[in-house]
Amino acid sequence: MEIVRISNGDYYEYEALLLKRDSLEREAGLYMDEYIRVFGEMLTERFRKYIRCIELKKKIAYCQAAINRGETISEDELNGYISAQMEVYYKQLSQMIEDNENCRKAKSVPEIDIKKIKKIYRNLAKQLHPDISPLTAEHPELLELWNRAVTAYKCNSLKEIEEVEVLVNAFLEKNGIDHAVLAIPKISDKIEKIKAEIERITSTDPYQYKYLLEDDELVEEQKEEIRESIEEMTEYIYQLETALEELL
Repeated sequence: MEIVRISNGDYYEYEALLLKRDSLEREAGLYMDEYIRVFGEMLTERFRKYIRCIELKKKIAYCQAAINRGETISEDELNGYISAQMEVYYKQLSQMIEDNENCRKAKSVPEIDIKKIKKIYRNLAKQLHPDISPLTAEHPELLELWNRAVTAYKCNSLKEIEEVEVLVNAFLEKNGIDHAVLAIPKISDKIEKIKAEIERITSTDPYQYKYLLEDDELVEEQKEEIRESIEEMTEYIYQLETALEELL
């Protein structure tokens, strides 16, 4: 990629849009965490009921097929078949449980620290963002530091991002590297692409959870809908268990 020094405004618009996109992605992640904190346990319970329904339906289908063939149902073979069939669902459930635990353990971050984190990230992005600077691709050390900065930014870790800032400055100074305004090929196309990404982020979940979480009435309505679906699946599970008992 050809890089030359410039002074026109396209670069600054491109830079501002990159920072805005990254900020919105970070916000979307925070809204996702809050959504899990508010609804996570209920959603996990609903999913647990859901996979129980699937498990029972698969058992019924297995048993009915065996009966149709005139075969004796082997409980060990049945359990082995179901375990294999349900493995993906069990992994999803475990991930949901883990996400719930992580969100409950997450500590709140003072607003003053958040402002510091954002400021440091903006400065680092202007120097290292892979979509702006070729330096990050040329130096593995900078790429590693950039990835650490992104993680610290998303996790609201002031200590970590401050450490990254010190290491980045030390590396640039040691290697005699100056931050320069750069010309980026096809920058107009890149600007339009980032605008489209921003539109996608703000118009879809988890960013859209923002409007649900800000409305207490909507939150209660959502909880009630989840409760009702759990009750419906509980009744359905009872019906399926009864049907399976008859086959066995």
